[in-house]
Amino acid sequence: MTAAVSALGAMSLSNYGAVRAYHGGFSDVSADSWYYDSVRHAYEIGLIDGRSSGLFDPAGFLTIAETIKLAALLHKGYYDGTVHFLAGSPWYAPYLEYALTHDIPVGTYRNLSAVATRSDFAFIISGALPDEAITPINRIADGAIPDVWGNFSYGQAVYRLYRAGVLTGSDSSGTFFPGKTLRRAEAAAVVSRIADANSRVSFSLAGSLTAEQVYKLASPAVFFIETLDEDDEVIRTGSGFFISASGIAATNYHVVENASSLRLTLENGEIVNVTGMYDYNRRQDTALIQADGADFPYLELADSSKLQTGETVFALGSPLGLQASFSRGIVSQSWRRIDELNSDFIQLDAAISSGSSGGALLDTSGRVVGVTAATAVGGQNINLAVPINFYTELVRERIFPFESLQITVVFYEEFDHVPDFGATFDVELFSTGITTAGTYFSYLVSDFPRNAEHVIEDYTYFIEQNSFEPSGTMDRDGYTVWFYSNSALSIVVSFGIEIIDGLELLTVTVR
Repeated sequence: MTAAVSALGAMSLSNYGAVRAYHGGFSDVSADSWYYDSVRHAYEIGLIDGRSSGLFDPAGFLTIAETIKLAALLHKGYYDGTVHFLAGSPWYAPYLEYALTHDIPVGTYRNLSAVATRSDFAFIISGALPDEAITPINRIADGAIPDVWGNFSYGQAVYRLYRAGVLTGSDSSGTFFPGKTLRRAEAAAVVSRIADANSRVSFSLAGSLTAEQVYKLASPAVFFIETLDEDDEVIRTGSGFFISASGIAATNYHVVENASSLRLTLENGEIVNVTGMYDYNRRQDTALIQADGADFPYLELADSSKLQTGETVFALGSPLGLQASFSRGIVSQSWRRIDELNSDFIQLDAAISSGSSGGALLDTSGRVVGVTAATAVGGQNINLAVPINFYTELVRERIFPFESLQITVVFYEEFDHVPDFGATFDVELFSTGITTAGTYFSYLVSDFPRNAEHVIEDYTYFIEQNSFEPSGTMDRDGYTVWFYSNSALSIVVSFGIEIIDGLELLTVTVR
């Protein structure tokens, strides 16, 4: 009993230390092969050997006996810190005895010389280590592996190894091919990932959930937003949701516009403050904010470009302040251009109302495909969501206080209808002058308060709000120059980035 307690206290993945040098390696394992690092690591820590002098035989098949040996070595190394076994006859006898003694699932195999299938390998190897060594890092929904069900004899073992990032499937769908035989190179990759948690692979496989399951999964990550002014008075309410455990959250820009501060109410009633905003895009109505705290429940993001018209979706938000309101519908149009807003949306018929803005639009796997943003006045179930892929364009490098993002448009003194870029965005004027192209004003891009593309997008928005219409674009040294005109005032404004003496400048020209 004392020995058993001592061994359990020492169990750790760190027990898999190097026991031998790789030297020149195996002549049939080239340094540029995908399995080179795995073979080398597994060999150095004593988990896998070559087949003959100087050869590893990466394309060779693994037998049941060899799989049992690997399982015994993994178990002994984890618990005892050694992979040493005395020789026996037949050669696999010590490993088989050890496996049977330590409840590794090998008792049903009668022909140990038979080639192991992928399901055999997963079943035996998964049973060699406790949950603490095979911790889940991936979200693999039940039924998400196309050719493996959890009620198969080996099903739970396969799902366990997928969720731990030890197995990854054979294609983008995560197909396992349980009946195929396993090659030695693949076996080396698996045991190397088991022994080194840092080499495990992060990914996810979605499966269809019931409406109840989607709500239960998503609701802890969705919150109610109160937008406050400088007097701490509520000027607007909306919704948002966490996209990382560190507190990065998504919402609509119009929910947080002109905020002096934000107050979040989580599903459990906890009040959370917001430290600031990372980035936003006014035209696309996107914003990323940072909550104060850590270890928040968060939602996974889907690829909204793959959304299909007719798919079932769920909206989760706080319409009219009614927190965690959940509705179901379909995608009426997966990509709807709204010319009046000069942007693209997902059209849906799931019910949303005022206050739903910033809420999560979820697919049947519980992943976010969009952010609910608007509803058509006078229409029946004509609602819009911002595609979640737009949020991947937002920069997460710096957090800005909301006060610094409150923009008041200021006009050039010489041209009282043209927004003054520097005064509007608090960027110092670098140079100005008059050329044959007109009066120009230049600003260092390095002085911009946010991502240059999004600051220029804001300037474009303000230009259009002052009766200027787009009249074309041109390329200048790989950068786009925009042209806007106001026929009533006979004014043309152009703006774009240029490189002068190695400096990246945004130049606004008026003529």
